[in-house]
Amino acid sequence: MTKVVYLDENDRKLILETKQKLDEVTRLMEELMETVEILSDPEMMKNIRDGLEDIKAGRVKELRSLLKEEAR
Repeated sequence: MTKVVYLDENDRKLILETKQKLDEVTRLMEELMETVEILSDPEMMKNIRDGLEDIKAGRVKELRSLLKEEAR
């Protein structure tokens, strides 16, 4: 015997809100996994630290300046 279920407006709204929240949780989990991957990679972390040191020491160029130099 087949049972037919009807969804009212509140049911549809709840389903839509749940889907949106699940999509957001999925996105956040993907970002968290990427962060864990980066933090677990010693070479990548060294490169990040080196880059931050370069910024503090002024050994960087603004993208706009670099592009102007390349255009010449």
